[in-house]
Amino acid sequence: MAAARHGSPSLDKKLSYHPAPENNGLGIAVLVIPGGGYSHVSPQEASNSTTYLNDRGYDAWVLNYTVTDTAPIPLYPAPQEEALAAAHYIRAQDKVKVNKLGIWGYSAGGHLAAVTVTNPNAGLDFGILAYPVISMDLAITHNGSRANLLGDNPPAALVEKMSAEKRVTPETPPIFVYHSVNDATVPVENTLRFIGALAAKERPFQTLIIPDGDHGIGLAMDDPQRNWAPELDRFMAYSI
Repeated sequence: MAAARHGSPSLDKKLSYHPAPENNGLGIAVLVIPGGGYSHVSPQEASNSTTYLNDRGYDAWVLNYTVTDTAPIPLYPAPQEEALAAAHYIRAQDKVKVNKLGIWGYSAGGHLAAVTVTNPNAGLDFGILAYPVISMDLAITHNGSRANLLGDNPPAALVEKMSAEKRVTPETPPIFVYHSVNDATVPVENTLRFIGALAAKERPFQTLIIPDGDHGIGLAMDDPQRNWAPELDRFMAYSI
């Protein structure tokens, strides 16, 4: 089904709405942030999430945020401003009931989701992060995402500001995190640092780290060994 377009001038053609054909009546919506290394936006990850959400009666929104395919390096702060504006826009809808709003990001989109969900001004109720870039620390980051977002020589204060593990507060909402140990693109240390920060602040989280799985596999719905939808179902049912 074709997505209906919605947006303010700052979000024109960037935010698409994918309502559930049979809404479950819970008033839960999710803002989806596909990955792509801040160079492009993955259509597969967008459709992967909207299908999952709509099949379970949840409304979905997809953000086609600013990337290097459409804007010069460094991108910061455009993607972060767009994600925050999208969350506020969805909350402000009077024709679409939103009791709880979550954010779901993959890879570099996981970074954008992580820095948004840890921003108290976003007003989010939960987050879902899949093989996310969390830190801008050169020791563990995805170098392409870091360079595209911050440039080649960003100031130390900006590196820290955009490292999501540094942004967790006592107000950070419940978060689900998925990763694989042998991810060759985004080191699993990103997820380990993030859940460590969540634990240190005594914030609720659920994580699934599997031994083997390629980066960019989405929900792996057709792969019994790597499919993590059942764990996400548990999170959606009991943690938000």
